[in-house]
Amino acid sequence: MNRTITMNLNGIIFHIEEDAYEKLNKYLSTIKGYFKDSEGRDEIMSDIEARIAEMLSEKVSNTKQAVLLVDVESVIAVMGKPEDFADEAERKENSNSQNSSTEENRTSYPYSKRRRVFRDTDDKVLGGVCAGVGNYFDFDPLWLRAAFAISFFAFGSGLLLYIILWIIIPAAKTTAEKLEMRGEKVDVNNIGKAVNEEFEDFKKRMKDFGNEVNSKENKERIKTTAQKGAEFVGDVFHNMIHVFGKIVAFFLLFIGIALMVGLLATIFGSGTISVFNSSTSNIHFSLYEFCSAILPSDLPISLVVTGLMLFIGVPLIAMIYSGVKHLFNIKQKNKIVKYVFNTFWMIGLGLVIYIGILIGSDFTEEATVKQKIDINQPKSEVLYLDLKPLADDDLDFSFNHRHRNIRFGDWVMLSRDENQFRLGYPSLNIIPCECDSFQLAVLKNSNGLNKKEATYKAKSIEYNITQSDSTLVFNNYFDIKPNDKLRGQEVKLILKVPVGKTIFLSKRMEKIIFNIDNVNDALDNDMVNRRWKMTKQGLECVDCNGLDNVKAKIN
Repeated sequence: MNRTITMNLNGIIFHIEEDAYEKLNKYLSTIKGYFKDSEGRDEIMSDIEARIAEMLSEKVSNTKQAVLLVDVESVIAVMGKPEDFADEAERKENSNSQNSSTEENRTSYPYSKRRRVFRDTDDKVLGGVCAGVGNYFDFDPLWLRAAFAISFFAFGSGLLLYIILWIIIPAAKTTAEKLEMRGEKVDVNNIGKAVNEEFEDFKKRMKDFGNEVNSKENKERIKTTAQKGAEFVGDVFHNMIHVFGKIVAFFLLFIGIALMVGLLATIFGSGTISVFNSSTSNIHFSLYEFCSAILPSDLPISLVVTGLMLFIGVPLIAMIYSGVKHLFNIKQKNKIVKYVFNTFWMIGLGLVIYIGILIGSDFTEEATVKQKIDINQPKSEVLYLDLKPLADDDLDFSFNHRHRNIRFGDWVMLSRDENQFRLGYPSLNIIPCECDSFQLAVLKNSNGLNKKEATYKAKSIEYNITQSDSTLVFNNYFDIKPNDKLRGQEVKLILKVPVGKTIFLSKRMEKIIFNIDNVNDALDNDMVNRRWKMTKQGLECVDCNGLDNVKAKIN
């Protein structure tokens, strides 16, 4: 029994007899030497080894696991001997001996022409299915492609069938598979010929491509194409800028008109203008009423109207004018319009600055006037603090058509008439004192042109507090004198509570208390509707049990 050798051929492991291995190795070395000058030598040898490995795999089985010499000779007979693919001159000189030898071997090992189905990726439109089937049945794949195209639109199942065939039919990747696909004999000669033809065809295409690229006509075509491409990109970019400019012009026009309408309605409208509205802040006012509350008495409102129209209106008109020009492609530039706009706006700016200086001068000095109010000692042990409910006349100030209000959080301005205003709310602070009775101090504050004027305005503030038995009632608003302008007037209340005394804050007191110190760290909305006892450290809650936001009492 001959000794066997383990060999790896194209990634497949074979057990082969020693004499068969030597003959196969010599055969492959001879072929490799024959194709040593071929550019596709490595690819040719890879395809030849793959084909030989495939044929040897068919020779072994579970009962015959070793490759014998006769198997190798059979493969060589099919693949062809080296002398079978020598050059034409050698074939002619040795034609007799070669033909007899070849006929002898082919008689011993007849070749059965085999054709297999592969996808032809070299002649594909999509996946090469039609070209591969056409090669197998030897007909023009054009007709099969037409049939699939008709079935795509007429029957609807052609696409699914094509995808299935695409999946199940393998692609012809190696040279041997491409030869089998066309029904050609897979031998050394055909494999080498096919690979060399592919290389020659590739070289020819590259050469033609190089000639075409380097030709004068192609250079001119490339230059022209580059110029057209640059022009195309420039046109696209220019159109994008043009469209964006149109959009910007439209928004300028729309916003300018909307703001201009709002400005005219504010200045010349007889009704109220809602500038801001939310749950905490809102403004409803007539410009003339607001100006009468702010402007000095000797400053005409018409001057304010003119200043606002020029300072705000001119830029809005310029915005509208610019939007119209860009939207309708008006190229004409008018320097006169530009100079007129600039001149009017500068006049408006000057008027606004002048009015601002006049109003600001009334805030030069600040004065505070302190007023003490006597409080009768309550008959009960608790002093009740409450805020006066809104009366009918107060409601009239807020809601009828003749009067307007401005509200910022808890600060409110009500117009009583064109010369008098009611302001609110005052602020209350509660502090301890080493005294025997409750004491209340009212601090009235105002600004003015000088100290004397600021003091006069502070003294003229009217604020009322009433007491009924054990209840102290605070007013919602404080009034300023007729013809007094709004100059930062405010009222601060300080209630001094003797240590050991108790007060009660009603729910309405939440409007005028702010961040009152207490040993329980309670917030303002947690302090109302509860009794508080004054200690040396501050107010201490008497009935705050169960309130999560209030700390426990300090023992």
